[in-house]
Amino acid sequence: MSPEKTLKVALAGAGMISHFHLTAWRSLRNRARVVAICDPDLAHARRRAEDFGVPEIYPSLEAMLAAQEVDALDIASPRASHAALVQLAASKGVDVLCQKPLAPRLAEAEVLLHSVAGRIRIMAHENWRFRPWYRELKSWLTASDVGEVLSLIVSTRSSGLLPDESGRRPALVRQPFMAGERRLLIAEDLVHHLDLVRWLAGPLRVVSARATRTLAEVEGETLATILLETASGAPVVVSGNLIAPGFPARSQDKLELIGQNASATFSDACLRLLGSQSRAKTYDTDAGYQQSFDGTIGHFVQCLASGAAFETDAIDNLETLRLVEHAYLAAGLSPAEPSSTSTAPV
Repeated sequence: MSPEKTLKVALAGAGMISHFHLTAWRSLRNRARVVAICDPDLAHARRRAEDFGVPEIYPSLEAMLAAQEVDALDIASPRASHAALVQLAASKGVDVLCQKPLAPRLAEAEVLLHSVAGRIRIMAHENWRFRPWYRELKSWLTASDVGEVLSLIVSTRSSGLLPDESGRRPALVRQPFMAGERRLLIAEDLVHHLDLVRWLAGPLRVVSARATRTLAEVEGETLATILLETASGAPVVVSGNLIAPGFPARSQDKLELIGQNASATFSDACLRLLGSQSRAKTYDTDAGYQQSFDGTIGHFVQCLASGAAFETDAIDNLETLRLVEHAYLAAGLSPAEPSSTSTAPV
C-alpha cells in the first residue's frame, strides 16, 4: 500500500463495539475511509451508516465483497464468525483487522492461519495494550525505570451481571450475546488482561487456574483467577469478577507491578511509579477507552502503509489464545484440544 493512498475499508459487524471502531476510523479520514458496513441486521447497519456517513450497507460479507473493491476489512462481529470472515477476506486478497480472538478456540485459530498464510496480512484487534496508561507503563519498563518484573497482579471487577435498580443486568443490555457464551469471563474479558501481562512481562505459562459459573442467567464463568509465571519464575496473577456488588457496571482494572528498581500501580484512573523517582499521572478512562481503539486502528493503517510488522499480528495473538486455552484446561472447564505448537500446562 502506498503511504499516499487513502485506504478503502469495509466493516463487518454493526453491534455495540462498532461505534468505537467507526469513531477511530473517522479520526483517520485523511488516510482511510469506511465505504461499506455489513451486518445480518440491516437496521443496525443502517443506523451506523447514517451516524458515520458510510455510503453502503449489506446483509453479508459475501454481498459486500462482491459489490465493493476494498483494501482492508475490519471485523467487529461476534467471535464465532471471525474465522469464516477472515477466510472470505483472504479469498479476495483483502487484509484484515480482526477483533479478538481470531477464532473461539486455539486449534481453530491455528488451522485458520495455516489456511490463509501468505495470502493476506492479519492483525488482531487487541486494544488493551493500546490504552494510554499501559503504553506509559510499558515505556517505563523499556527504559528500565522499573527493572526486571518480580511480580505482577492485574484484576478487573464489575457488577455488570447483577441486576440494577430496574432489574436489568447492564452487561447483558450492552452485549446480549454474553448470556449464551459457555466461555465467558476468561475468553471475553480476561483475554485482554492475559495479552497485557504477556506484553508487559514477556513469555508466560499457566501454572493453575480456578473459574466458577455462578448465575443461571448466563452459561459461562463469572469468576476466575489465573496464576502464571514468567520465564524467570516470577508470579503473575490475573483475576476477574463480573458479579462484584458495589462496583461499577463497567469493568475497572487494578494493576500492581513490582520490579527490581521500582514498583508501579494503576488504580482509580491513576498510574504511579513508586521508588526513588516517583511520579504519577491521572487519566480520563472514558477517553482512554476510545483512545485504545484509535491507537489500534491507527497502528494497523500505519503498518499497512509502511510494511512494518503489526504489534499484535496473528502469530502474537496465538500466544494469548494459548494462555486462554491453558487457563480453561487448568480450571477444568475445557476438554483438551490438539495443537500443533502448544504443550499442556503444568
